[in-house]
Amino acid sequence: MTSTTPSSASEDLRASFLAFRHAVFERHQFDAIARFLHPDFSSSSPMLRGRGPAMYADFARLLLAGLPDLRPLEQVVLVEGTQLMAMTRWAGTHTGNFLGAPPTGRALRFATADRYDTQDGLLLRHWDVVDRLEASIEAGLLRRAAP
Repeated sequence: MTSTTPSSASEDLRASFLAFRHAVFERHQFDAIARFLHPDFSSSSPMLRGRGPAMYADFARLLLAGLPDLRPLEQVVLVEGTQLMAMTRWAGTHTGNFLGAPPTGRALRFATADRYDTQDGLLLRHWDVVDRLEASIEAGLLRRAAP
């Protein structure tokens, strides 16, 4: 019989990831990033260039400059061995420059699917898919198609 109870290592990794998201995106504790990311952290995301925790801190600052109240509305985090997958719905108010768009004051929502490889309990490698169509329309970067 196979057990469906998550291992304590999986639960520890899941809890650490949620603590990372909370520290960065809800508390804006950029100095905490180094506690959660491997020194060789890298990403395939076009928004994240370079390596390491400092690169991620620069990305988080840029994102939060445009959406200072950005927060996860719903997160589903799955862990298998040293791999982690997070499906997240995000919301924030567009009160600063966001992806080149001046502030609109509008509520923006988008969804992400983030996959991570981990090493020694730290996030090492990242891949993502971001559904930002509605946020881009609300920010004025795109227009809705005519009916």
